[in-house]
Amino acid sequence: MSSVQAADREQYLKFSRPHNACLLCGKALNVDGRHPSLIHLSDKEETIRQDFCGECWEKKQRGDYFSYWVTKRVTSESPEQRRLNRAERNEALWRLFAALHESKDAPDLVPQLFLVAHLLMKYKVVVYGGKTEDGKLIFKHPKLGETFEIADVALDGVDFAKVNAMVEEQALNFRPEPAGEVAAGDE
Repeated sequence: MSSVQAADREQYLKFSRPHNACLLCGKALNVDGRHPSLIHLSDKEETIRQDFCGECWEKKQRGDYFSYWVTKRVTSESPEQRRLNRAERNEALWRLFAALHESKDAPDLVPQLFLVAHLLMKYKVVVYGGKTEDGKLIFKHPKLGETFEIADVALDGVDFAKVNAMVEEQALNFRPEPAGEVAAGDE
C-alpha cells in the first residue's frame, strides 16, 4: 500500500463523534438504545457523519452514502451520580485500606497497601506526611486525624498492573451498601 493510499484510508477513518439529535427531526439521540448513523463523503472527499432517529431513518430515501451502522448509546450519569460513585469508590478504598493496614505484617499485602494508600492520596482522602527514619511512608487522614505508616515499595520490584487488578477486585467487596438495603443477617 502506498503512502498516498494509506493517507486516504486514514482520512476515511476520521469522523466526528455521534450527535445528540437527529439530523432531520431534531429528536434526542443521547438516550439508552440505538440509532442509525452513516458516513457521507463530500465533494472534497471529507467524511461527514450523519445520525438519525429510527423513524427518520425509515422515511429517508436510500441516497448515496459511503457506509452506515447502528450506533449504541448509553445515557451518561449526572454530576450528582458521579459524585456519589466517587464517594462510594473512596469509601470502598478506605475500608480496603483499613483492612489491609490491620494485616500489614503479611508480606504479600504490602504492595496492595502501598497502592491503595497512593490511590487514597490521589483522591484526596489521605495526605502524604513524609517518611519515618526507618523509611516507612506516613499518610494522614485529615478528617479522622489519624496517621498511618506503611512500607515503601520499590516501583520496579512489583507488577503494579497485577496488584491494581487485585485491588479493584477486592474494593468491590468493601463498597458501601446502597441506602435502604438491608444486609444479610441484619433483618
